[in-house]
Amino acid sequence: MINRIDPDVTLQADAPYQGSTKLTNDYRCLVMDPELKTDTSLTGYEFVPDKNEFVHHALIFRMAADLRPTVDARDKADPGTGYGCFGGVGADEVVPSPSGMGGGTDLVAAWAPGQSSGTFPDGSGMRLNQGDFFVVQVHYHFVHAAPPDHSELALRFGKDPVDDYDDIAVTQYLAPAEIPCRPDEQGPLCDRDAMMDDLADRYGSSAPVIADGLNGMCGGTPEMNANVDEDGMSYSSCDHWALGTGQVVSVFGHMHELGVGFRLTLNPDTPDEKILLDIDRWDFNWQLNYEPADEVVIKPGDIVRAECSWDRDLINPQTEPRWVSWAEGTEDEMCYSALTTREQHWTGTEQPPDGPEIEPGLIDPITLEADSPEAAD
Repeated sequence: MINRIDPDVTLQADAPYQGSTKLTNDYRCLVMDPELKTDTSLTGYEFVPDKNEFVHHALIFRMAADLRPTVDARDKADPGTGYGCFGGVGADEVVPSPSGMGGGTDLVAAWAPGQSSGTFPDGSGMRLNQGDFFVVQVHYHFVHAAPPDHSELALRFGKDPVDDYDDIAVTQYLAPAEIPCRPDEQGPLCDRDAMMDDLADRYGSSAPVIADGLNGMCGGTPEMNANVDEDGMSYSSCDHWALGTGQVVSVFGHMHELGVGFRLTLNPDTPDEKILLDIDRWDFNWQLNYEPADEVVIKPGDIVRAECSWDRDLINPQTEPRWVSWAEGTEDEMCYSALTTREQHWTGTEQPPDGPEIEPGLIDPITLEADSPEAAD
């Protein structure tokens, strides 16, 4: 793949990562350091997968310089390039919240098949401080082979003083995934508790915490949110207080292979409703960052609704029937979105009110954190 930006630096892990087909869904955190000597602003980026057919998705995190010793210790303790990191980057028990912010980590971008480079609007960028570095969490899906991978992260920096740039923030908005077996499907993994035990065996103790936590945060339980109709269709939604405010730069949606439809809506069911992204024919291999056609500004107190739909008929009929829930395996599901916003300079009567107190049934996305990931037995 040819970079679509003119990068100032192209980073790789110290050596290629060698996975194994013994771990089909492999989450690996790769440390990439631009060795920043001064504060700067990130104005463009591109994740370039080396073995594209084996990279399911990647999350790029900016890491504060003071997290480097704990990341290095985690890296050193895990044989091979990088370290295992299902559920989060795992820096000193810091697990990124669903907002993508907090604990010294910030989400920079999400990559999935179909993505290319990303550039921020002129005069804006993501602030990087001296010593900051990147951890790229790569989800590898190894089925029949596991070739060594040496993916790249290309970065472009602003030429002007960092304070001259409007700040860019990337936040995440999630919804549960609870897709039960249909009445005519039977098997031990159609029981959700058994399926949760299976997730814990495969991915570690954080897997059930994430799935259960999303249900609780969205004002329900797995039983309340579980649904599948006679056609095998299942649906989920969740309303969040907007955490990233300012002008919308881009919107990204992500599901797995059962996905059918994705929608992200600002201030739903109000006179100010705006559909930010509506994908009614989901294609896993065509996941893009979409830019709004018209200017959209998110203010404190706004609400963002994430909605996803799935089709059980897309499950491989040769596999054992099972309840499908939120988890990070390709055969599991997600309802994930990333919203990129540009800092807004409010003046005069444009100044918005402070955000409201959190009310029952709505989510402050920064609060959910899973346990520090542990290796599965």
